[in-house]
Amino acid sequence: MASPKVTYQKVSIKYGILVGIAHIAFFLLMWALGLTDIVELSFISGIFLVIGICVAISNFKRAKNGLIEYFQGLAIGATVGAVSSALLALFLMLFLSIADQEYLSTLQASSLFPESLSRLVLFVLTIVYGTVPGLWVAFIAMQWFKRPEHTMAD
Repeated sequence: MASPKVTYQKVSIKYGILVGIAHIAFFLLMWALGLTDIVELSFISGIFLVIGICVAISNFKRAKNGLIEYFQGLAIGATVGAVSSALLALFLMLFLSIADQEYLSTLQASSLFPESLSRLVLFVLTIVYGTVPGLWVAFIAMQWFKRPEHTMAD
């Protein structure tokens, strides 16, 4: 019998927080190694988003005894992306205020961001750069998980 207390919102928020923590830990590792000036390396943390979304969808499907609606899977991906990137965006605002105020100029010098990049724009772009890919990852993952026989191993 499916657990009525398990909702895609609860699963999404849980995994969004975990992925957000992984993003922050990866950023801090890059900072400790002096690699924050190589902005392209930060996109490696997208792997955490892919893993987090797939595990969240799989766990939700398992908790619902193999039943998952397609749009629930898409919502899980978008929510995991939004929550994790919102945590990262909040962290980046703190980081810019406390630890490294010059990081914003590093981003402005990168071809990936506009020269007029402000803190507000960075905050919004960070959330968008997590939410939209989260939706796409879920769309791709649901091609696998929508079938009753497919799930990830325990």
